[in-house]
Amino acid sequence: MITLFLDTSSVDLVVAIVKDNKIIAKFIKNVPNQHSIYTTSYIDKMLKKANLECTDVDRIMVVNGPGSFTGVRIGVTVAKTYAYILDKDIICVSSLKMRALSFSHDYCLSLIDARNDNYYIGLYDKNNKEIVSPKFANKEEIIEIIRKYNPACVGDKEGLINDVKIEKKQLDIVNIVDYYKSVDSINPHLVVPNYLKLPQAMEKKK
Repeated sequence: MITLFLDTSSVDLVVAIVKDNKIIAKFIKNVPNQHSIYTTSYIDKMLKKANLECTDVDRIMVVNGPGSFTGVRIGVTVAKTYAYILDKDIICVSSLKMRALSFSHDYCLSLIDARNDNYYIGLYDKNNKEIVSPKFANKEEIIEIIRKYNPACVGDKEGLINDVKIEKKQLDIVNIVDYYKSVDSINPHLVVPNYLKLPQAMEKKK
């Protein structure tokens, strides 16, 4: 089984090819606001590095948010296009849960910076069960969760909430792919970004 893993939800671009629980090609690069420039070209480069044709891929896993509004939209669009044209399975991956899957702790609070002391968050236990479902939360809400559960905090960037450290961990792509392989694939036309909250300018338009 060959999986193309794609994440454009943060400032990092992640493209990986996983075959039978082993990474055979991987690219990670900090490309703020440049995902549209690099994404398709590095998918092609990783396929060539793995000595594969795009038709050899069995399924595509794409991180569909929450995260960067533009980044998520680019990743979803690229993945949908590949899946539709090549008639491949596509599976959506949560940017919050994948960070918890990359971190071993009794409780893991996954956070993505949404600016102005707001975050997208999800709380997971050691069995990867959702304790707090993904949502948009302010600093005060997060502090209450930290007080109650004393979780490890992992995010899209390093930082502090009060005196609690947010760590940025390298994604455990093999574990993420292994976890999501049991999730049902969906019709590419039905794949949509999971923003949780639209940018303020778009909310005003609505």
